[in-house]
Amino acid sequence: MEKLTGIQTLDAVEQTRWDKSTGRNYVRLTDSDRCHIALNCYEPGVNDEMHCHPGSDHTFFVVEGECTIRGLKDGEEHKLTRHQGVHIAAGYFYQLNNTGKDRLILYQVSTNPNPRPKKGKVIYGIDTSLKEHLLGRLTGQQP
Repeated sequence: MEKLTGIQTLDAVEQTRWDKSTGRNYVRLTDSDRCHIALNCYEPGVNDEMHCHPGSDHTFFVVEGECTIRGLKDGEEHKLTRHQGVHIAAGYFYQLNNTGKDRLILYQVSTNPNPRPKKGKVIYGIDTSLKEHLLGRLTGQQP
């Protein structure tokens, strides 16, 4: 993506591909040194991995559909519907789930970590069998 130097217009529909086999679509609409804006799109029943973004806050706003956000702790679940939003602090583990019967479209605003982590910006693919280990690290206790 080009560095933003003025006003940038965009067409999210033109940039979106609905034919992905994963049922997930991520469209980065704009990016700057401080933040980026994107659309996260999920077909019904689709979710992403349990993950976190070190040094980067994320805010999600439901444009269409229903989203259930799950954390690592038992019962940590937040259901959002159209025109509701959530702020997730940097480094907090979460998972986005389309628990509705229609397509989910989330408007995302994220801060860019400064400095950026040395081993990548995002940790993906956390094996759910590591849940207890991760909870222990967050609370300072080992399972």
